[in-house]
Amino acid sequence: MDYTNFFYMLAFGLFLLLIHGAIKSLLESIFTYPYYTIAVESADKPSALRMGVIHVQLLGDDGDIGKEIELAAGVFPEKFKRGYENIFKVKNQSFQNITGVYLRGDKSVGETGWNIDRITVTNDTTGEETIIPIFTNIRAGRIYKFIADDDALPQSASMLQKEDRKLDLRHMRELYELSEERCPGCPPLVKKLPQEEKFSFSYQFELGTEAVALTIDAQLEKLFSGGFHEMQNIRQVFHRVLNVFPEPSNFNRWRDDVLFGMQRLMGVNPNMIRLCTEIPEKLAVDDHMLKPFLENMSLSQALQEKRIFSIDYEILENVNPKEGHVITAPIALFYQRYDGNLVPVAIQLFQKPGADNPVFLPSDPVNTWILAKMWFNVADANYHQSVTHLGFTHLKMEGIVVCTHRQIHKSHPIYKLLMPHFLYLLAINHVGIPQLLDRNGYVDKVLTLGSDGMKELIKHKNMNWRMDIDGDLLSDLKTRGVYDPDNPNLLPHYYYRDDAIKLYECIYSYVRKYLNLYYKSDADVKEDYELQNWRKKLETPVEEKGLGILGLYGVDGKFTTKDQVFRILTNIIFTCSVQHAAVNFRQYEEYAFPPNYPGSLRGHPPHNKEHIDDGQLLRSLPDEETMYNTMIITRVLSTQGMNKLGDFEVEYITDKEALKVVAEFRANLELIAEENDKSNNERRHEKYTCLNPHFVPNSISI
Repeated sequence: MDYTNFFYMLAFGLFLLLIHGAIKSLLESIFTYPYYTIAVESADKPSALRMGVIHVQLLGDDGDIGKEIELAAGVFPEKFKRGYENIFKVKNQSFQNITGVYLRGDKSVGETGWNIDRITVTNDTTGEETIIPIFTNIRAGRIYKFIADDDALPQSASMLQKEDRKLDLRHMRELYELSEERCPGCPPLVKKLPQEEKFSFSYQFELGTEAVALTIDAQLEKLFSGGFHEMQNIRQVFHRVLNVFPEPSNFNRWRDDVLFGMQRLMGVNPNMIRLCTEIPEKLAVDDHMLKPFLENMSLSQALQEKRIFSIDYEILENVNPKEGHVITAPIALFYQRYDGNLVPVAIQLFQKPGADNPVFLPSDPVNTWILAKMWFNVADANYHQSVTHLGFTHLKMEGIVVCTHRQIHKSHPIYKLLMPHFLYLLAINHVGIPQLLDRNGYVDKVLTLGSDGMKELIKHKNMNWRMDIDGDLLSDLKTRGVYDPDNPNLLPHYYYRDDAIKLYECIYSYVRKYLNLYYKSDADVKEDYELQNWRKKLETPVEEKGLGILGLYGVDGKFTTKDQVFRILTNIIFTCSVQHAAVNFRQYEEYAFPPNYPGSLRGHPPHNKEHIDDGQLLRSLPDEETMYNTMIITRVLSTQGMNKLGDFEVEYITDKEALKVVAEFRANLELIAEENDKSNNERRHEKYTCLNPHFVPNSISI
């Protein structure tokens, strides 16, 4: 055998194999698709444990569309938090730049859908990363298109994008319907809660756990209680059994006139005090009666020097309380002393003066004066819960959330600006309103008005609530005569006003700088038909499927300037964050100890100035069950479980220039937080921290 030829043939064969491998590698490098990493950031737990499948096609800037890829998330984890990422390694054709994606939901996602915040596509070869905003619940039966740089006013979009926006908004109007059914006569709410608005599993679990723990503790404490025989017995409640009910910082607001005055300036209802320029005829006071409490000043002089302030609850006069209870409709006068403290000097518990409706004074018997202040606080507390808190943060803002989804596309800069401040608002209302307002719910248990009276009061206020006054912090303060930058001596301890103004101005600056990136002139505002349609629906009467909001900025039913848009969006963000924080997060502090701020009292208000003994005063207070129910609900409502203002749970804004504005907003909030810490160290009275930006959540989520 000729081995020489054999080895030549073997060597040649090996050479051919090597050449084949090299050619194959070369061809693969030229024609084989590169690898991409696709990160799908989910908005929430889609539903129960199951598979989630979507089909993705990448879009290139050359107009090419990649092959369809199936992304299967597998079985979702039990605790599926917002921001959870499913990571996929896929091969696809090469693009110089990825500009967007087509998404199609598999039948496995069904009508429930896979709720996705964003998709990040990374080219593993070049490291190029593309963030594509989604913020959509991907359902079966439709192909969705999303682009990376999608921030655009509707008039600037391409014809194809305009058609896509119309299609998306048509779908949103099917999901988000306004209705009065859930609370007739009150601000309209969403008819049915969309799947994408529900709480995340973890957040709902935490809320439920907190409520159950507090309820169990309250039940155990009642077993060890022998009833309240003196005021000291009430304080002992905070030291029993599991001790999950902490002591409020102060137990003396019911006794101390200065602290009673401070409740108007830093309590849960800080928007009622107003400058008094003349004494109303229905209030039976005169100079002789009040002079002893005005530091030797005459009443006319005190009025002239802007030292007299008032609160008038005439709105409560024709509201019916729950059976067996009484609600007053008080008028009170307050005097600002030379030391800056605000103190009550007269309380008339009903509107019409008469022999059985005297004006109570600080010189009256001690317990009689205390009981008059308590009955005033019952009215204040019922107004707070009905109007200041539930009616015109939770309910009023829900209608605005619904209108925003119905009229403003998710690619609109305004949508991206507002959405972090709408997170979980519909969800908390959906869960909380039945627990509060249903028969035998918490309102029926703890408030004098009960559920029916609360809804009646909200309806009364809703008829004349105005965005340009009630919903605008600076206008409200000026209307009430309690804001004068040139007079630092005007209510120097009005901590709510001082802290709120700083945050309002910070939010306004953020809104203005952000929107100036997109609205180059007032003409851009006038041409923005999504924005104008939104305004129209806010103003449209309720019977015509609108919100019926009065006092909207603009001319002839339209926004005509950029500043009008800046102001209304500032008002909305402020209400959903700062205002809600002010009226919500001090609830346990105020309500937990009943003498300080009772939501209801037993018996009847005093109708004369006779001496009241301690026993009679104690018997006027709510019973133990009412106290525990109040502690449970206000403790839950005072829970802070969301990120601080500016630290958004969901980053809707992706535009690089806009992100610089967000960074500046956060830096300004940090400066305000530092100032707030310093101010609280210097404040004469107790600290007021609920408007420190570190303790103000982005949205109404509790």
